[in-house]
Amino acid sequence: MRVMRGAAWLAVLGLVLTAIGCVAALAADAPGAAPQAFHEALREARDAYDRGDKDEARARLREAARLTSDDQFHKLLADAGERYDAGRPNEARARLKRATQSLNPWFWLILGFVAQGMFVGRFAVQWIASERRGESVMPIAFWYLSLFGSWGLLAYAVWRQDAVIIAGQAFNSVIYIRNLMLIYRKRQAGAAEEGAE
Repeated sequence: MRVMRGAAWLAVLGLVLTAIGCVAALAADAPGAAPQAFHEALREARDAYDRGDKDEARARLREAARLTSDDQFHKLLADAGERYDAGRPNEARARLKRATQSLNPWFWLILGFVAQGMFVGRFAVQWIASERRGESVMPIAFWYLSLFGSWGLLAYAVWRQDAVIIAGQAFNSVIYIRNLMLIYRKRQAGAAEEGAE
């Protein structure tokens, strides 16, 4: 029994360490800004605006945006502006949509890993409960972990715009909620019978 509990805790610890490792790897890839060139581009934009050359000012501001960071968000914003100025608004909208998907990746990655951990952890909970009883059982914690893990994965899938995961997790939630309703209905019926005696 202790071996199984230890294995379950090791699995959870492994998931947590994997999540931390992925987040640290993403953080290491984020380059910093080039402050000298950035300030120069801003100064040139201000000078162009003072001269009345709005097109030149806009171009210098886009250059400054690119220099702020090499991340995907700023590149997509600058690219959207260029495509809009070139008379291609549909392409600009597509770039803006992709830029919004790259906002707050830390939050979404952490949410995705936590939700996946809950979803996988439900099997550890079921396994431990079954071992304790000596038969296969589905404790109520299994259904709650399923539900909350499913909702977290659904939110992550919507952010990623992954239609396959969205469809799967959206319908799974209905099953988990229905099972919880059946469990509580049975408990209420049992409590009513005990009260009648």
